[in-house]
Amino acid sequence: MKKIEEIVHIIPLGHEIDRAVKPFKRYKANRVYLLAVTETFGKYSNEMIDKQKYYLEIVMERLKEMGMGVEHKNIDMFDLLELIKNISNIVVDEKTKGNQVYINISSAGRLTSAVATIAAMAHGVKAYYVSADGYSESKEDKNKHGLSICSGDPRIQVIETFQLQLPEEDGMKALVKLYKEGGKAKTTEIAEYLGSEKVEGFEKCIPWVKVPRNERFNYLMKLDKRILRKLEKNRYVTRERRGRYNTIKITASGTYLAHISGQLR
Repeated sequence: MKKIEEIVHIIPLGHEIDRAVKPFKRYKANRVYLLAVTETFGKYSNEMIDKQKYYLEIVMERLKEMGMGVEHKNIDMFDLLELIKNISNIVVDEKTKGNQVYINISSAGRLTSAVATIAAMAHGVKAYYVSADGYSESKEDKNKHGLSICSGDPRIQVIETFQLQLPEEDGMKALVKLYKEGGKAKTTEIAEYLGSEKVEGFEKCIPWVKVPRNERFNYLMKLDKRILRKLEKNRYVTRERRGRYNTIKITASGTYLAHISGQLR
């Protein structure tokens, strides 16, 4: 029996209520992920965290009252790499299950909105913006609506994104390996990792020490021609020669792609 497609929303949440809740007066969802910072991470004040918890608890309660499954993920919302990694992980997991994903880009700050839009573009999912009819001026309004006030039937604009041209899957896996290794790795280590990930053409590269010496050169040439040259051309990696092997280093752009991949946990 074919699995029924579910509708899933991802909501990075700041000090908003209406912008997170009001869209579901018209559009229903099976599940909602609320991303919010609810611990200090050793650098934020307890006062700030308590205020965020207030908005999170109200939004969670109202969404549950509407009959939706709600899951909160505690994320350092001001760490852009962490944010894009977590959004991407959710998107990849849900798309793998055959579900339809939407991302609310209006329920947190501007930087969060930008990161959420990039994640939507990278994975080919819909982003939407909930327009405010006004803004809260009193403490009472902020407690009731959040920073923005939306009418009973808010205006919702779906952002027409174009899908980003990402490296192919084997290239993304190479970038993930580099990031996991602290930003650099030998070509032999990358080949072995691709083998562990069952990437086509590298299945016999694990463990590398058992690869016959007369076959190693062919694998490294395949790695270079098929993957590394493309990554280097797009400035996602650089390389340096050390001894008999090249050491591959990830760039800042490559680091962002590793986090967008949905493969960092």
